[in-house]
Amino acid sequence: MKTLTLLLLGMGLARCMFAQNDAPNVAKATEFAIPVSPAFDLLAVNPSQILRPNNIREFKVDWSFRSWRLKPNLAIQAQPIWEIFYNRADLQAYQRTSSFLKTLSTLDFSAGTIEDDSQNRRVALAAKINLYRERDPLSDIELFSVDTTFNRLQSSRLAMMVDLQLISNRNNISMREKLRCEQQLDSIQQEYNNLDKLQKDNIQNLVVRYLRSNWNASHVDVAFGKIFAYANPQIDSLELRGQATAFWVSASKGLGRKVLITGLFKYIMQEKRGDLNFTNASGNIFSMGLGFRYGSPKFNFFTDFLYSQGNAQFVMADPGLNLTQLSAYSITYGGDWRLSRNVMLSYGVRTDYTEKLQFKNIIPVANLACMMR
Repeated sequence: MKTLTLLLLGMGLARCMFAQNDAPNVAKATEFAIPVSPAFDLLAVNPSQILRPNNIREFKVDWSFRSWRLKPNLAIQAQPIWEIFYNRADLQAYQRTSSFLKTLSTLDFSAGTIEDDSQNRRVALAAKINLYRERDPLSDIELFSVDTTFNRLQSSRLAMMVDLQLISNRNNISMREKLRCEQQLDSIQQEYNNLDKLQKDNIQNLVVRYLRSNWNASHVDVAFGKIFAYANPQIDSLELRGQATAFWVSASKGLGRKVLITGLFKYIMQEKRGDLNFTNASGNIFSMGLGFRYGSPKFNFFTDFLYSQGNAQFVMADPGLNLTQLSAYSITYGGDWRLSRNVMLSYGVRTDYTEKLQFKNIIPVANLACMMR
């Protein structure tokens, strides 16, 4: 009997802890946007060429396609420092740490792979860190603090359930009294569950209002990445044909409640290989661009302009060197549609032009980003 009583008490406490820990998990879904992975940005399969800086707090998977064929273009993204040290049931560890460690927790890594139009396999690895964020909702102690009223009510209901369970387990209790205790237990359990749901709904409403007011908050990101291009002469073999190293800075600035200006500076060092041991060409590309977004956290539309220049004429024209598939001028039109707090659909139509402003290509791109919560 003592063992059973201890077991019931443990189950009750676990239920209480689970219910109270679930509310902070709702509060962690505070991404102002779910941007495309930096690895996909390097592979040029992102709808917007001016990558929107932002900060995610969970594992993410991206699926992107640039044609009617559903090619296996996949990327994953994660923040290991956040996941190991700060992804806890409550936010106190993160809120109490230093600004430097908060910035370090934004370091994320991504990896992606695509099959390009030449049937070559390209792989990208990228690391990104957020150096500046105008708003950090998880640092706001008051914004997502759990209401003490809910805690008191839940604790009292839990104590009542434990007392009723102890009474129900007595040997000398009548069947009628036992049934009455079980009915009261069911009723109090329902009240407890309703309080838990109401608490989570209140926190979720706070999150929605906060994101609506601050979706275009300013950010600055710095990133580094590498691309590897492989030819696939046979089914069971890959040959390295080119590689590139990239550094870039992306920034955003909000204007009013509906406008977001984005900017990008990127430097890419590339080399093309005739075989695994011989380098036959190399070249660098510098890119800069500006983007304009208008809308809300659920829907927003963008247009961006990107200019790229190589250190030699052949660099931009050689597909074996231009692994990021940049053109001299690119103009992209598109938008973001946040289907839920964990899923965002991004789409765009890219038009490319030569150095002499001659029309070169038009490319539709779509991306589906899913937070793995």
